[in-house]
This record gives sequence, structure tokens and C-alpha cells, in this order.
Amino acid sequence: MKKINIILASFLIAGCQNTENSTIKNLEQNNIPNYTPASEDVIDMHGEIENKERFQEFLNNVENAKKDSIRVVKYTEKGDPMLHDLEYDGEVIKSTTDTRRDKFGQGSIISTTCTTIEVVETTEKTDYILEGCEDTIDYTVLVTWK
Repeated sequence: MKKINIILASFLIAGCQNTENSTIKNLEQNNIPNYTPASEDVIDMHGEIENKERFQEFLNNVENAKKDSIRVVKYTEKGDPMLHDLEYDGEVIKSTTDTRRDKFGQGSIISTTCTTIEVVETTEKTDYILEGCEDTIDYTVLVTWK
């Protein structure tokens, strides 16, 4: 009986590990650097957007065929950053989405090439969607609420 109690206690202790620490260890083991926000990043924290003007500047540069790059960071409900890098070379937009820091997501890097960003306005919000992409995954870059 004493042996069974020790085994049960071991399972309980193992099940109560701090998931935040184990996530940090997983990031380190997989050589995924911690994300540190840069002042020029466009941050989407649950609909609250920081650096909207930088995003607008990027859109203007795409319209005018001027090279530019930008990072849009969307935070999950649990506070994990998902990075979306957009690099415009004057002709096409290379889109790279990195969800490896999302503890509950796919944990992948997806890249594609697109031709433009479509602005779709409604009475409630404005969606910025990559168009003319090589594949058909949801390419909503940003949503701003009115």
C-alpha cells in the first residue's frame, strides 16, 4: 500500500509542473529565441493596435512599389506572441508567419508569396488581407475595429 501511495504522489507532483517553465525550456531546446518587441513592430493585443501609423506606411509603400518590411505581432488570449513578417521587394510580398511560441497552436513557420494587400472595410471593422498568394490559407494580416 505504501508503494502505491508513493507512486500516486509521484504522478501528482509530475502533473503539477509549472507549464510556463516547461514552455521556456521547450523554446530553448528547440532554439526558438524569446520574442522581444521592437519599437517599430505593429502589435495587435486583442484588438488594441499599437503602431497603426507604421502599418499604414507599409501599405503606402506597397501601393507605390517601394521596398519595405514590417512585423505584425498578434497575441493569443494566453499572451503568446505570433509573429507575421511581411517583406515587400517592390513587386511581391513575402509573408512568413511564425506560431512556434504559441503554447496551444500549431507551432510552425509558414511562408508564401502574395501580390498585394486588400483593404476590406465594413461599418464595424477594416480587414487587411493578403491577396494573390501561392496557397489558400487565411491571410488576414490585421483587423482594426471602429
